[in-house]
Amino acid sequence: MKNETYTLAAMLPDKPLQSVEPRLYRLLVQELEMLHLHPYDVKAGGRTDDHGITVYLRFGEELGQVTSRKFSWALVEDGDEEVLTFFKQSAEKIKKSMIADYFKMMKS
Repeated sequence: MKNETYTLAAMLPDKPLQSVEPRLYRLLVQELEMLHLHPYDVKAGGRTDDHGITVYLRFGEELGQVTSRKFSWALVEDGDEEVLTFFKQSAEKIKKSMIADYFKMMKS
């Protein structure tokens, strides 16, 4: 059986965040590490334009959950608190999702 959710997520037009904007990827990894999560627990992508970057974080069972946020280049350059807050909140969501997935798996 084909994994439709992952196939769809893999086809979306964003590129890996670590190649699009390494500074944001490092911030994400730092926040994940604070919660004892690993970069491979999330598929981080980004799409850029003249105004900024949109960050997409896919996580959960079959990468079925997505959170995203657009940041202007000024926010990225300044390392604004808004960027850090997004990554902190996202890391919390990822952790909660992983815990829920684990318990769901244990019930099966």
